[in-house]
Amino acid sequence: MRSRAASILLVLLSLGCAGPAPWVDAALWQRDASWLADPAREGRGLGTAGLAAAAEHLAGRFAEVGLEPGAPDGSFLQPFRMPVEIRVESARLALGRETLVRDRDYRVLLGSDNGSFSGPVVFAGYGIHDPSGSWDDWAGLDVTGAVVLVLEGRPDGPAFADARGAALGRRGAKLLAARERGARALLFAPSAAGEGDVASADPMGAIPTRTSAGVISLALSRGAAERIAARAGLSQDALVRAAERRFRPSLRRARLAGAVEIARREGEVANVIGRLPGADPALAHEAVVIGAHYDHLGRGEFGSMRPDAAPAIHPGADDNASGAAGLVALARAFAAGPRPARTLVFAAFTAEEVGLVGSARYVETLAAGEVVAMVNLDMVGRLGASGVTVFGAETAPGFPSLVRKRAERRGLPVAFENGVHGPSDHASFHAAQIPALFFTTGAHEAYHTPDDRAETLTPDGAARVLDLVADVTLALANAAEKPAFAAVAASSHPPPPSGEGGGYGPYLGTVPAFGVADVRGAKIAAVRPDSPAERAGLRAGDVIVEFAGSPVASLEEFSSLLFSQREGAEVALVVQRGAERVETRAVLGRRR
Repeated sequence: MRSRAASILLVLLSLGCAGPAPWVDAALWQRDASWLADPAREGRGLGTAGLAAAAEHLAGRFAEVGLEPGAPDGSFLQPFRMPVEIRVESARLALGRETLVRDRDYRVLLGSDNGSFSGPVVFAGYGIHDPSGSWDDWAGLDVTGAVVLVLEGRPDGPAFADARGAALGRRGAKLLAARERGARALLFAPSAAGEGDVASADPMGAIPTRTSAGVISLALSRGAAERIAARAGLSQDALVRAAERRFRPSLRRARLAGAVEIARREGEVANVIGRLPGADPALAHEAVVIGAHYDHLGRGEFGSMRPDAAPAIHPGADDNASGAAGLVALARAFAAGPRPARTLVFAAFTAEEVGLVGSARYVETLAAGEVVAMVNLDMVGRLGASGVTVFGAETAPGFPSLVRKRAERRGLPVAFENGVHGPSDHASFHAAQIPALFFTTGAHEAYHTPDDRAETLTPDGAARVLDLVADVTLALANAAEKPAFAAVAASSHPPPPSGEGGGYGPYLGTVPAFGVADVRGAKIAAVRPDSPAERAGLRAGDVIVEFAGSPVASLEEFSSLLFSQREGAEVALVVQRGAERVETRAVLGRRR
């Protein structure tokens, strides 16, 4: 008996030393990740049969492991329509009688308006309008209905060396200035001596949710710009020198004619939602959401880090077949064991790559207090020596210790990073004042390339990460008290990821609603506490339609206008609040 008792004690001790039991079967996780990343899924691009097949696959897996349907209509799928493709249907451009060649002499910008144009060329320098009055390339020019040529970038010198100067020199600000002055077409010419061929495509230029700038817009090669300047007896370098001196030579002897047709296609996409009801009648009405997006880049039409590789399939094994397969693995583990007190919702989001559209649509359907916390999985399939990075720990007071203690028990290195409004689905929840954690093993050389394949994943490492996520989720689901939401200070928030400005600059305090395709203006997802926006009376759901006296057609335009202002400036705003048009003013703060 003593010998048997001693043996049992040794077994128990050995189990205790081994640490917490695993939740996830690495082989089953690898099976689902490999299926999602198979080339047959077409890179799970918007509007593809591969994305639709992935949704059905995930819904089938949720049902198979024992989840209940969680979509509002009682099924596993939460469908909605949105733009899924944008492309140049046709384009032509002629300089006098010379026909220019598309993608050699010029490139159509996918934010271009549709239509035709014809007329002499008007040179507008860099096309910069500084609201402070220190620089205005448009002063004294009548460009109504005109074909306008401007230089890319911004002038040299200290006046344009900061983030505000960078914002003034970007295309979005110039397109807005051209539209406000009635220009018909705006052509961008290279300003740097080393630029020769037509400008490379913007990696996010073909994002389907991109709206029209209201002006026909083209980017020229240096050779095409040289030929236009030559019609007026000038060189491209002479145009650059003239622009630096704010001198505008006449290019009226150069006549351009052309036409552009941009095709935009809508389609149906769907979030996949499953739920595991909670076991405690007093807490089951509250839910913890475990989320991961399952869409990717298709054939790299937008967002590719190697756009020259298009139309090669971008499999998206780590981004984010790894996270979507992790949802299935965690659903299987939780459904097989004792149920937590709170309900668990497993949400596979679509359209994350085009601006968190799927998670934003899901959050819009939630009742107040329905979700107490969210855990996001995005790129969890390549665990390395640095371990796991966790974003969003600052969104609830107990999150850092909760994660750190469970990571220590798992022997898993963990690093905390600020950034709750970053480019993944946790941002949609934080905008709705729901505490949210984001787990990732980080970016790598295969990110957004055709090389992000299933064979590069590390199943055992992914299982370790998912075990940690399961521990954290279980603690949240069983806690007597729900986590308290903590508003994050302004200094923790980077500017909106629109490319308009650097990490410093004027601060309004609105959180943008990304990927909104059916709204003209800049929709606000949330307003940060004690911000200029809050003091001006702005609210979540408002749509900014005018800023500093200029109409706003999109988030990109709002970013251009905001970052062209100076800190401390008082600006007029007009927002659409339902059927009501609200006018207000805000004094811009400083982003730190």
